[in-house]
Amino acid sequence: MSKAPTSPAREQALRDSLLVRFASAAAAGNIDIKKALNREATYLGIQLNKIDVSTPGLH
Repeated sequence: MSKAPTSPAREQALRDSLLVRFASAAAAGNIDIKKALNREATYLGIQLNKIDVSTPGLH
């Protein structure tokens, strides 16, 4: 199955969404949600290591 092409704006919106949700899960200490978001990022073809992990709560 091939992925639909994404525009740079859409990809940025997906990254931003992942960042917000990941930060929220990290702040709550919810490892299960963090794992699920990691799987979502992988499915979407977004590498979390390319997201700015210097954002507080993203460890």
